[in-house]
Amino acid sequence: MDKALCLALLQKASEAKSAVAAALRITSRSYDKLTDEEIWALRYQLIVLVEALASLCMKLARGEWGVVYTTYRECLLEADRRVGAGCGETLGALVGLRNLLVHRYFQVDDRRVYDAVKKDFKCVLDFLEKALSHASCV
Repeated sequence: MDKALCLALLQKASEAKSAVAAALRITSRSYDKLTDEEIWALRYQLIVLVEALASLCMKLARGEWGVVYTTYRECLLEADRRVGAGCGETLGALVGLRNLLVHRYFQVDDRRVYDAVKKDFKCVLDFLEKALSHASCV
């Protein structure tokens, strides 16, 4: 494995894990007690998470498989299939949420976002570990 590629993948995985930790920290409080700033911070952490996942995916696809994908969803679904994490549905939904947050923020139901984050991020973390392992970076 190319050291530079591993370093880049590890950096993106670290960014994704930090975003997950921050989102979980925000949602450790009751929704009714969150400030507007915390709700916006939660949105931001989800955008950061998807950007890190997509960047990791694009680097992995180009470096390991010689493939360039045109969309985040396409890359993450194919990478999930290749590494065998079984998280394609979750990853695809995260991309859709990111797109909603970035492009159509006025339609976001923050309570639904909060409830979704309260669910386990285990699948995302499993995908990261399998992707790094697939690339022989761990």
